[in-house]
Amino acid sequence: MNVSHQVLENLTGQITIQVKSEDYSPKVEETLKKYRKQAQMPGFRKGMVPAGMVRKMYGKSIMAEELNKMLLDSLYGYISEQKIDLLGNPLPKTDEMVDFDPNNFGDFTFNYEIGLAPTFDLKLSEKDKFDYYKVKVDATLIEKYNKDLQKRYGKVKEVEKSQENDMLSGKFEELNADGSIKEGGISSTSTIALEFLEDEKIKKALTGKKVSDSIALDPEKVSKGHDDMGKMLGVDHDLIHQLIHDKVQFQFTIEKVYEIEPAEMNEAFYEMLFGKDAVKDQTEFDAKIAENLGNMFANDSDKLLFKQVREELIERTKLELPDAFLKRWLVAENEGKLTPDVVEKEYKMYAETVRWQLIENKLIKNHEISVPFEDVKEYAKQLIRNQYAQYGIPDIDDSLIEENIKEFLKNEEQVRQINETLYDNKLLQAIKATCKLKEKEVDYDEFVKLATGKAPKKGLLSNIKSMFE
Repeated sequence: MNVSHQVLENLTGQITIQVKSEDYSPKVEETLKKYRKQAQMPGFRKGMVPAGMVRKMYGKSIMAEELNKMLLDSLYGYISEQKIDLLGNPLPKTDEMVDFDPNNFGDFTFNYEIGLAPTFDLKLSEKDKFDYYKVKVDATLIEKYNKDLQKRYGKVKEVEKSQENDMLSGKFEELNADGSIKEGGISSTSTIALEFLEDEKIKKALTGKKVSDSIALDPEKVSKGHDDMGKMLGVDHDLIHQLIHDKVQFQFTIEKVYEIEPAEMNEAFYEMLFGKDAVKDQTEFDAKIAENLGNMFANDSDKLLFKQVREELIERTKLELPDAFLKRWLVAENEGKLTPDVVEKEYKMYAETVRWQLIENKLIKNHEISVPFEDVKEYAKQLIRNQYAQYGIPDIDDSLIEENIKEFLKNEEQVRQINETLYDNKLLQAIKATCKLKEKEVDYDEFVKLATGKAPKKGLLSNIKSMFE
């Protein structure tokens, strides 16, 4: 067997694997013998089925399986040995696929397309300057936050007709092109908070409605992104892409209208939020709120800095990618889930993510950042403690933590997310320690605009929660 590769244009390449019959035929023959010993067919005792019949029935699939194992081992072994920095995975040349003949062990040549990561240099130093924005916590912001808290902890009551700040509970039903309800289509019950709708036309259309009223509605315009839309319709993220691409319309039928009556600002309210005797009057309450907002926005200031550094470095490096290859790979990797049209539409966002991953990996290497497993474990333990605290159990026994952590760490996706968070946190600290930061205090609305690229919505709480989601 011979493996080689060549670099082509536009950050692509080709790996060629030449396989001779003697490379795989002994393994195929050995497997055929095992199959014959286990084969059971009418008219023959077990293990006595003619070898030719076994070869005819199973030979092609066995040959394909053994060759596939050998090819994958050779392919990825070669990539590792040659230290080829790939983007995506190798794609077999589909126009060179062969039909295996178990009666004729021939020689084969297999070619794989590869996408190559660009090479680049990048180092951060004190010459790199970034603005570090902090939110000005003033009386206006505190008052706005207090009103949101009153609404959040207010009483919910059903009303007959919707007003502009009410919440609607109802059913989404998929429509046909003629506007009729699609039989067997998507159907899901969800809620719409009119206060937070950005599309004023839709908000107006849903205001003044009564129970049982229906309206044709684009769910993308009443949700906060694809994940939120998926939850609203009860479908997975991949189907959302197709629904948006096909411009599928839905009917929303109102089942209930809710109005929120704000909670009174009194001692009972103070105690509910901060505990008994922690706050005595409005002045102390406002001071606590100011402190909490300061802590909250300190974290958001770090996230905004990270966002700005990300955007600046992506723009500065202008990394070229094997775009045509990556688009083909995305379609092949998500066969049946992503069409070429969907990939084309969303590729710009995907490419930016790839560029940042390359930059981030370079910075992590330059700053010698690592995340030991013990760090992951400690972070997971804190998450578990926080979960118990939410259920009113602030002090949890260490033995119970250890029991929970074993199950927690079995979830590979959770471990991956923690790893990413810890790497991001350490990289942010390295950036703050290396680069020159100029602090700038701005009001809340300006901060939200810097973080999201658009003006804040009416509800302060929702902005804080979703600012960096």
